[in-house]
Parts: sequence; structure tokens; C-alpha cells
Amino acid sequence: MLSVDKTDFAVDFLSTVDGLSNAGVEFIRYNSFSNILIIVYQNAVIDLLYEDGEVVTLNQIRNFQNFSGEKRINDMHILNDSIVYLAATYGVSELDILNTEFRSTTLTGVEVSSVHVFEEDLYAATEEGIYRISTNNVNPDDFGNWDLLGPSEGFPMDYSAQGFETFEGALYVGVNDTAFRYENQQLEYFYAETGSTLQFMSHEGTLLLVGFRPGRVVYLHPDGRTGPLPFNCIFTPNYAIEDERGRLWYGNEAVGSDFRYAENFEQGFCESLNFNSPFSEAVWNMSIANGQLWMASGGLDQTLGPIFIRDGFASLINGQWTVYNRDLRDELKGDDLNSSDDDIQVFVTSAINPGNSKVYMGSYIEGLVEVDPASDEITAYNTDNSTLQIAQQDIRVRVGGLAFDEDNNLWVSNNSAPAPLSVLMPGGEWRSFQPGCSQNSVLDIAIDGSGYKWIRLGSSSAGLLLFDEGDMEDPNDDRCRVFTANNSELPSNDVNCVTADIDGDIWVGTTEGVVIFECGSSAFDESCIGTRRIVEQDGFGARLLETENVIDIAVDGANRKWIGTQNGVFLLSPSGEEQVDRFTVANSPLFDNNIVDIAVDQQTGEVFIGTAKGIISYQSDAVEGGRVHRSDILVYPNPVREDYEGPIAINGLARDAVVKITDVTGKLVFETNALGGQAVWNGRDYNGRRVQTGVYLVFSSSNARNTSLNARPDAAVAKIMVIN
Repeated sequence: MLSVDKTDFAVDFLSTVDGLSNAGVEFIRYNSFSNILIIVYQNAVIDLLYEDGEVVTLNQIRNFQNFSGEKRINDMHILNDSIVYLAATYGVSELDILNTEFRSTTLTGVEVSSVHVFEEDLYAATEEGIYRISTNNVNPDDFGNWDLLGPSEGFPMDYSAQGFETFEGALYVGVNDTAFRYENQQLEYFYAETGSTLQFMSHEGTLLLVGFRPGRVVYLHPDGRTGPLPFNCIFTPNYAIEDERGRLWYGNEAVGSDFRYAENFEQGFCESLNFNSPFSEAVWNMSIANGQLWMASGGLDQTLGPIFIRDGFASLINGQWTVYNRDLRDELKGDDLNSSDDDIQVFVTSAINPGNSKVYMGSYIEGLVEVDPASDEITAYNTDNSTLQIAQQDIRVRVGGLAFDEDNNLWVSNNSAPAPLSVLMPGGEWRSFQPGCSQNSVLDIAIDGSGYKWIRLGSSSAGLLLFDEGDMEDPNDDRCRVFTANNSELPSNDVNCVTADIDGDIWVGTTEGVVIFECGSSAFDESCIGTRRIVEQDGFGARLLETENVIDIAVDGANRKWIGTQNGVFLLSPSGEEQVDRFTVANSPLFDNNIVDIAVDQQTGEVFIGTAKGIISYQSDAVEGGRVHRSDILVYPNPVREDYEGPIAINGLARDAVVKITDVTGKLVFETNALGGQAVWNGRDYNGRRVQTGVYLVFSSSNARNTSLNARPDAAVAKIMVIN
């Protein structure tokens, strides 16, 4: 959720990080009587946000046990400072927000789209028509006490209803997608839009606003003037309101700027507001390098068919988001400008060239896109200018996976093509390969320490394809091998992801846990079948995450594994034998337990977690380490002030180095191992006491991998000033 200052248009974002209970806001309403913002989520949870920032969460509807089926709140009517009425899939509820209790709930047996109180009567709009009951009725819970309004009350015999609003002493209702004024048991026509559906009514200022889909909002002024509002304000309207200044605000469902405002209803144009964010919560794949995050917003369904999400892809550079899609960049439009059929969309994979920082985004329906962040140039690769081919029995060029090798060759999985593997070399030359092994349903690619390509397969009969091109010039030395549940430790052929760790080992996520291939140059030997770690859980041995559907695996600077599942995130030790941490919606601000993708910034340690409800990041304590210490070891904060209680980071160390902290006399205060290239100290000694004011010396030597590169034991690599 975001707030906009109506004076200077400054924007603040609010999320679970700031105390909200959920992600996925259905709608919000402001109770001006009690100054409480009411936030309704898609899962029917309600947050009450008070002026001081306190958030009170109401879970009652989600926890209702006396009925089954979907629980969703569609609309709300605010009666006074305490009472609000909810229109929901199950019926109508009366909620006391001051006492945070439900006073009554009516199970209607039909979904209620809108609810309203007018002249001491409570109205509920449904597809069966409008039901009404007096607010003085002693038993509103009994739906038998409600009346269906028909011809005797001025309504048609058969109709559906949507939307209510009180305006100038009369009730306005939506009947069969037409707005009527209802008074003295008569419906008086107000407005209808041919071929459109009535979306909403609102009256928070002077005007009555009525929104129609696909694209019209009309107004009614108290003096009787009426008409449509400016067309450049409205695309596919979700809602519109008028504030106390007479300014109109529009929420649209459209690609590009979807939040607009006009100073008044007579102004003939709208101003647009753009926010520093991705286009939507949709995320499928992320890559990070050189401080840049690139995110693909497409997706595949369970049958590996494309999910047609129009959002495109986006970058986060220096704290600023940039969105790329066919509505914003002409380079992503197809030849037919009047149709989106041949647009470049459904981006499902990404890779960043470590040599020149160019970005590559793979589309599952129209090939490959190259973006040069320095020049902002976009180049598309397809059958016309590359070795990429159309998928067999299709008309699309499917790119399912991307990976760079140590020579900066870009390997591209060309799903279902006759030659399903292509490579783009640094000089711009393309080549394609037919790996053999009768497999062409290729997706994600990972490259191990020997340069072998491990490719996730979308086949029900196989899980992984291993490929080695040997000499790029010699097609006769190519090798391939297929791993299945029958010839390896794969528990099933349902492979979700494949990742190479810092040591060059391959970690594979399946629907039944994790398999690790630590074969090195022997990967083509029959003895290489992978291993499933046996870890101790509650005193018993169990295979690593065998009950989890592992969706993604990312590796941080300490070679720890960030495992994304449908039950949150697991952080494992480098070997996978120890669970370092776990994050779920219950113990963290994580938006959703359904994890889609994870990417780690090796330089900063920031972990970006893509969920089904958007991206959230976590500041980890591990960064990339080198073979030796950097000459510019960074300690922050430094000096450590008396009011600082957080961690003290020592950055720029050799990977997994041993770190000792002493006072100036040489007395050991603290000892630890770096996580990758960073060690963390809490400013306390071995007894947990904060150290005294003074200068402390950091001594560090490389771990056992780099014993020949040890720093001299008498050479401090950094100094820390602590003030108490």
C-alpha cells in the first residue's frame, strides 16, 4: 500500500515491513468519524491503521468455521465511528471497529457485492437482486428476515445489482449495469454505458461518481449537471474519489501510469503519478550483478505453457525501478502494432554478462532480448538474426534458460527446438547444438566447475540433461547424459531448479527435496548419481527437505544455500547439513510462503525474495569473499557510538577467513569466521558485556583453503574505535 501527500505528492510505501499484517490488498476505506484507515486483504483479513501508526489485525472472518467456501470481502459501508458493514462472498457482517468485534453475520447463500444503509434500512446487492432489512431488526442473522426487492418495490422481476450510494437525499443503485435513482419505490434512470459493466459508485465530496468498465466514469453534480469525466484520466477504472479540495483521483487497471488526478471535474485533462516500483507484484526470475537487479515478470503454468502476463521485465538500479514492456518500449512491439500476438512478452529467465554488464532476458514466446544499461539500447534475437529456432509443433521461439560460462559465452536453452541449445559468443557469433539423448524440452541452465551444462528438463520421463560441448569447433566430441529417478538419486523427474554453488557443485530442487551432484570432472561417469543429505531432525535422520517442494535455490557469498519452497525460505549451511534460519509469514515480514525465486547480491549480502505476492529483500550477513583480503578493509559503523547496539561489519576479507579482535594490549576479545568476505561483531566480549571505550584491532588469516596466503599474525587488517 502507498500514501500520497496531497500537497507535495511525496509517496510513502507501507508493507509488512512497516507493520501491516498481510500483502495483497483488496481495497481500503477511511473512516473519517474515527480517523481509522481500514485495510481489507484478499484473504479477508482486516487491518485497522490508526493515526499513530498502530495496526490492529482482525482475523475473525478468515477463522470463521461455521461455513465453507471462499472468504472474500467485496465492499464496505461505513455507518459511523464504530459500525461498518461488510459485503462478502458469504453474506453480510456488521463490524464494530472500536471494539474490534463482529456484532452479527448473515449467511445469505449468495455472494453480496455491495452493502449500504439508507434511511434505517440495510441493503445488500447480489446477482439475484437487492435484499433489504431494517437496521432495527432484532435478528438480522436470519436471512429469512430479509426481503428481496421486486416489482412491488419498483424493481424488475429478474435483475442483478451492483453498487449503492446516497446522494442528495436519494439512494442510487446499479441495476443490470445501469445506474438508477431510487426514491418513493420508483427507479429513475440516471446513466448507462452500452457494452459496459458498472464497476463502482463513490460519493466522498461534492460529486456522485459512477465508474463503468471498460472505460468511463461519469459524474452527477448537486445542481443537476452530469457527464463523462476526461478520457485521458480513465483507462479501465477500478475506483475514483473526490477529496475535500474537489480534486479527483483515479485508479486504473492499465499498463503504464495507472494513477491519475485532476484538480476538478471541469478540468479537461489529468496529471499522472508514477511510483518507484515494479509494474506489479508479478515476479518469475531475478538476476543480480554490479549492484543491478533485473527481474522477469512472466511465468509458466504446470503444463509449461506461457502465462500471458503483460508486465514485461524491470530493473532496480541505484534505488530506482525501470519497467520495460510493449506499452512503454516500441522495441518490444511486434510487426502488427494493432495486436499483441507477436509482441515480445512472457519473460521467464534472465542473465547479466559479467564482462560488459549487458542484460539478457529470455521470452518464452518470442526469443531473446539484450539490454545495454549504459546506452539503454534494446536488441531482439530471434530466427532472423540468431541460431534460435521455432519450437516444434508451435509458432513460437521459446527461451527457457540462460547462463554465462567462464569465457562469457551466453548459453541459451531453446525449448522444444530441433537444436535446443544455442550459444552467443562475446564476438557476437551464434552457434547451436543438438545435445542428443533424445531430449529437447530444455529449461533452466547451470554451469558447474568443469564447465559442464546442467539443464532442467520439462519432460515427465527425465529430470536433468548434462551436456559438454568439448571443443566448440568440433561437433563430434559432444557428450550428453540424462538423469532420471531411475538412474540417480533424483526422487522424481519433477525438477524445479538447478544451481551451481561457489565450489562448482550442482544443487537440484525437486518436488521432494534437494539432490546434490558433487562429481566434478567425473559427472559423466555412471558412479555420479547425486546424493541426498541425511540431516538430523528431532533426533531422527531424514533426507534434506524431502517433504518440501523446492522451487528455487540461491547461493550467498558464504556458499550457504537459500532454499525457496511453498512453505517459506530455508537458509542452510554450505553443506546443507545444518539449518541456519527459516523465514515464513508467521515469523517475518515475508509477503507469502509461496516462494517463486531468490537472488543474492554477492557484494552487499542483500537477498531478494520473489513471492507470489511480490518482492521483499532481507539484509543478510554474508558477502562475496576473495582468495585474499582486500587492501581496503571496511568496518562499519566506525567509530561505534555509545547509542549503537547493532552489528559491526568487517568487510573485504578473504572467503571464510578466521577473524580475531583484540584490545591494544593484545588481549583477545572476540573470535569468529567470516561469512564469505564479511565478519560480524556485536561489540561485546566473550562474557556478553559491551567492551570498554578504546581502539580494537582486527587480525585475520585466510581459512584452510588459502593457508599459503595467510596474513602475518602481527599485522592488524583493521582498527575499530568504540565509544561508551
